[in-house]
Amino acid sequence: MSVFVAVVAYVAHLFFNSIVASNGVDVYGFEVPAFIVSGFLGLAFAVILQHALAGRRQPVEGAVFITGCDSGMGEVSALHLAKIGFRVYAGCFLQSSDAQLQEKFNKQSNNKGSISYVPLDVTKTESIQQAHATVEKDLAANGMNGLVSIINCAGISYTGPLEYLPMRMYRHQMDVNFFGYIEVTKAFLPLVKRVVSDPQQRRGRVVFVGTGGGVLTPAPGLLSAYMASKWAGEAFIQCLRMEMRLTGQRIDACMVNPGFIKPTGLVDAGKANVEKMWTTVPANAREEYEWLTDRFIKFSDDQPGTHPRFIAYAMEEALTASRPNLSYKVGPDSKASPFVGMLPTKLREWIVNASMFQVYDWTPQ
Repeated sequence: MSVFVAVVAYVAHLFFNSIVASNGVDVYGFEVPAFIVSGFLGLAFAVILQHALAGRRQPVEGAVFITGCDSGMGEVSALHLAKIGFRVYAGCFLQSSDAQLQEKFNKQSNNKGSISYVPLDVTKTESIQQAHATVEKDLAANGMNGLVSIINCAGISYTGPLEYLPMRMYRHQMDVNFFGYIEVTKAFLPLVKRVVSDPQQRRGRVVFVGTGGGVLTPAPGLLSAYMASKWAGEAFIQCLRMEMRLTGQRIDACMVNPGFIKPTGLVDAGKANVEKMWTTVPANAREEYEWLTDRFIKFSDDQPGTHPRFIAYAMEEALTASRPNLSYKVGPDSKASPFVGMLPTKLREWIVNASMFQVYDWTPQ
């Protein structure tokens, strides 16, 4: 539920509560309390008002460029958006992903769009430039003058104690999850501006994949590199969103914030990165932190997770909404985490430490 709906519902609830009989309403012989009736009417009014103000939805048309389409969230988003009617350019790190994507796309029924493999390493400027040239050439060959959206899904995760995690891992984390997102966006944004400059065309979109509940998510131990990269993306998207509005550009920017998404390759890749990390740090680092890392990995394994298809549905909503939200939270853990993040610091940290690391001490040693 958006903040808008919540606020309007509460105000409408107060209004209806003032006009509903204080002793409630009789419904088939049952007396329903006034506060329940006014609450229901307030919520219904807020939802109807939100839909009325939203205006018409953006059409499913045009071309989209997506990074990180080798597997997981990027792959499922590319396949779904191609299925419903977008022309999808799928940026992939692995050459083998070409045949894999086409095979999965061909197995889908009722495909209305198309999908094209584009080789891409988001950490290399020359690769991004080549991808841009490939996409621009193909767009021209198909009578299209640009893109309607850029979606950044590429991602890696490094887990480890911040005092020992090698700087090269911090840099690689930021290169993929943040600088790669920025460079791809800066390279392809002119293609979106071409389309939206025509007021008869639909609005454009830039979407980043974040994490959890966004900037209100508590930052747990061992995830300093990963959380830093995702929070940096949140700041970039908010600035981009404001700059587009201030300059009158018909481009909206938003985040898709997933909780635990399964199955994807991110968890297994994260475990492999932990093993690499242990081989590069002093022996005492493992003695100090391995128990903590093992508990976090067990916590991650035990989470049921949300299926990646719900990421694809969030991407569809972000691309077709008349005015998209700043953030689309996917999964119950993603929706709950901002509320934990707003708790008093001591309580928030206790909840995170107890749930993720099975450390229940209220007072630190």
